Amino acid sequence: MKSEKKHTDENLVTDLLADDGDTDIKAYEQLFHKYYPMLRNFISGLLKSHAAADDIAQNCFMKLWFNRFSLRPGLSVKNYLFVLARNEAINVLRSSSSKAESLSSQHESELSLRMVDDWLNYSETNTFLKEKIDALPPQRRTIFKMSRYEHISNVEIAMRLNLSVRTVEKHIELALRDLRKGMDHHKIN
Repeated sequence: MKSEKKHTDENLVTDLLADDGDTDIKAYEQLFHKYYPMLRNFISGLLKSHAAADDIAQNCFMKLWFNRFSLRPGLSVKNYLFVLARNEAINVLRSSSSKAESLSSQHESELSLRMVDDWLNYSETNTFLKEKIDALPPQRRTIFKMSRYEHISNVEIAMRLNLSVRTVEKHIELALRDLRKGMDHHKIN
């Protein structure tokens, strides 16, 4: 039985870089079908124009294809496409603002773009934080996830893992310290 490869974004980016005329096109098509509707709706919400949203979304995917060899395998394709879309939308807004667009509409669009920036920053930070949590030593990672994601008390974690409560507390303390240190370093870069 042939094992089927999971179609994660990371696998699709790797396939997109294959440059073999088949794998890369299939990966591109999968990314297109996965993200085009989402991207189009996002742009349409910013610009209040379905026609402009179609044009920009198509441009973003065209840029993805032409610039595929500059992509990194670990890249978040979703973030890449949304940044492209945001930048294209900004360009449209700038050119239309010079054509006497109303101030309130322009203000709404700028507010929407700030919200997008916030979302992209949150998404990038969340991805970075997940990577840092996954890099914690196994027992520390397990204890941290039980505490923070499953909301299990330290006493319950200690009982389940046959550890002392103090050991559980120390693992959580060390995990938080490592994550803070990683986040501080991430903000500097």
